[in-house]
Amino acid sequence: QSAEVFDEEDLALVAENTFGVREQTPRLKRLKRGRGRRASDDDDELRAELDDLMDTNESPGADYADEPRRDVDRDDDLGLFGNEESDAEVDDYRAARRAERRGHANSRNERLDTAYEEVRDNGVQAGAHERTGAMASFLAEGMDAIDDDTWMELQDIFGSGEEYAFAMEAPLADRDPSREKTLADVFEPAELEAKMMTQRDEDIRTSDVPERMQMRATGAESLRPLSEDEIEEETTWVMRQLHSWLTRQEARRGREHKSEWDTDNTSDEPTLFQHADFANERFLAAVLSVLKLLSQDFYEVPFIARHRREVFVTAESESDVHGEEPPTREWLSIDDLWKLYDFDLQFRGLLAARRHLQNMVRRLKGEGVDDSTREISHEDEAYASELIASASGVEDIMDVTEWLQAHYADVIQKWSRERAGMKRVQNLGLKERAKRNGTDRFVERFGITARQVGDNVSTPGRHTVDSNTSEMPLDAARELVGTELVSPDIALKAAKATFSSMLELDPQLRRFVRAYCDEHVCVVVRPTDKGLREVTHDEHPAFAFKFLKQKPVAEFMGSAQFIELEKAVHDGLLRMQLSLSGEYRFDNHDLRTDDAVFSEDRDRSARAVTVQLDEHMRSSASGDVAAAWDTVRSDALFTAVRDHLLPQMWRETVQKLHQQAFDYVADACRRSLEQRIDVQAARTSSMRTGKKPRVAVVAGGGFDASSRGALRVVVVDEHGACSEDFSADSMRMQSSGALADGDGVAVLRGVLERQRIDVVAVSGMAL
Repeated sequence: QSAEVFDEEDLALVAENTFGVREQTPRLKRLKRGRGRRASDDDDELRAELDDLMDTNESPGADYADEPRRDVDRDDDLGLFGNEESDAEVDDYRAARRAERRGHANSRNERLDTAYEEVRDNGVQAGAHERTGAMASFLAEGMDAIDDDTWMELQDIFGSGEEYAFAMEAPLADRDPSREKTLADVFEPAELEAKMMTQRDEDIRTSDVPERMQMRATGAESLRPLSEDEIEEETTWVMRQLHSWLTRQEARRGREHKSEWDTDNTSDEPTLFQHADFANERFLAAVLSVLKLLSQDFYEVPFIARHRREVFVTAESESDVHGEEPPTREWLSIDDLWKLYDFDLQFRGLLAARRHLQNMVRRLKGEGVDDSTREISHEDEAYASELIASASGVEDIMDVTEWLQAHYADVIQKWSRERAGMKRVQNLGLKERAKRNGTDRFVERFGITARQVGDNVSTPGRHTVDSNTSEMPLDAARELVGTELVSPDIALKAAKATFSSMLELDPQLRRFVRAYCDEHVCVVVRPTDKGLREVTHDEHPAFAFKFLKQKPVAEFMGSAQFIELEKAVHDGLLRMQLSLSGEYRFDNHDLRTDDAVFSEDRDRSARAVTVQLDEHMRSSASGDVAAAWDTVRSDALFTAVRDHLLPQMWRETVQKLHQQAFDYVADACRRSLEQRIDVQAARTSSMRTGKKPRVAVVAGGGFDASSRGALRVVVVDEHGACSEDFSADSMRMQSSGALADGDGVAVLRGVLERQRIDVVAVSGMAL
């Protein structure tokens, strides 16, 4: 065929597909070693990677078809574009890569040759269009000209098409003929979780424990039946928590001044434990029996309320003269049972945290190992054991855990490194940091330790402060001046920071501050600029909290107000802060001063707690030296309270309020659902009192003929027994006589006429 039938674009397309030689300057050139430079051994690998990178980025036609043109201006390239020596090295590198792939390409080339012959035959068919025939002939000749080396280069650039074949089948090393394919091998984890078909869901289905009891917690402790001793301990703990909770509830109800939204939210709140009598053995036995059913048998609350009423319902008298049944007394209602369910979950969390802490103490003691591996001192061990025994909640256990982790941080981090099998940056513990900068010796001159302060706080009438020093604090700090502490002022600040860290880690101090905050903390709310513009009418959900001042946290209990407040804070309408002070100098005309007011309030709150603790660490001696040391100790205590203790207490308080509000909403939803489903059986006008109805239930996925056997009809008589059942494809009744009704219509009519059905219940996806 004549080349005159092709225009410039056709020739460019043919050359691109056949690697034909075209007289054009290559757009890209491979960067090579300059002339006269020697490639060192360290540059061999870099040069090979650079050549490989350039090979993949060049156009195929410019790589090989234009190779002869690369030496045209080699004398003018200033040695930047290589020489014959480097070209030979590159050719050897490519030849090695082609040899690796040549053994796998023979069968592929045979299939391609067959395809090329078909293309060539089709291209020269008689009667073909002149342009099409010329293109096919030219293309066939170009394909015949492609040799094996060229095909190897094509596979280097574009791949052989088998790079992702490993995704179609598992590696040979991972194949197990005896292993069956699971759903996790086929479906995405999110899809399995949405359909409740994960391994966790399968374990729940196969375990003979109610799903609610398995889902309420995770871990080995969640399904471990408690022992008899643990049940006794749980009963004592629940009674203590219940007494404290009832006291707070009674104080909340007894408040004379309630806001309007408080009255609206708490009007339908049930009164729990109306028959609570902590001195009555029957009440204690009822609580103990319910806790056993929850913790040992894993029975659900609805099951206990309906089928195990004998454990919390007792007779008022032993016998009756008239032979009638004696009156009974229900010690616990279903709402009380749900509260005991919550207490049981909290106690299990306490047991899990305590067991983890006890294991840590045993490991620090080196129990089961040589005594030389003991890391904890006997004094610290006794102190930790005493705190564990007196712990009343998970917070107390976590305080002791953090105290141990801070004092023995290097040992615990060593365990983590050994378990992980990798090196990590070591963080020094509190003792190690104090020893490194020398402040541990100076802290001893404070006259009291953090543990002694905690003992003074927890033990009324105890006061231990050693004031036998005649040197001023700044003069004593001169001994610490060195490479790290360059002046007495800096040394004194470092010593106060060390003592402050010891104070904020002491579990007894945390316990005191937590109790004080629970009793006196209030909520202060201020609007933002956005809230001042948007919250302008009383119908807005955040209007009731817009200028809230000094609202006790206890008044949020028994309502969902905190959820509304959190929503407003999250939307940027309000800002909230917890406070122990009653002095607020806000300017309603200038919100820019709120930051300064909140900062002053934080200092006043910290000062209020410091005043309560300062008397337990103040020296009884008089004089300037004793007063100076009292000031140093007070400053360290104020820093610990303001920067560490109060922020932690605020986080815990917000978490408690958040959880309480969600529990209130969930409990309200539960009561609403029970009111809808906990009703008497359906009755007709002809039924006598106490008679149960005959029910026909029609259930299925739909009421059309889209699927065979989709509907199921079951008839239940007045005794609760199934008297008749059948399946059908459709219950659709046709309006025209030309179409027949569904196959289940006639059968259902016969059942209704024959069985004297009182109630027909219908449920399905499409009614």
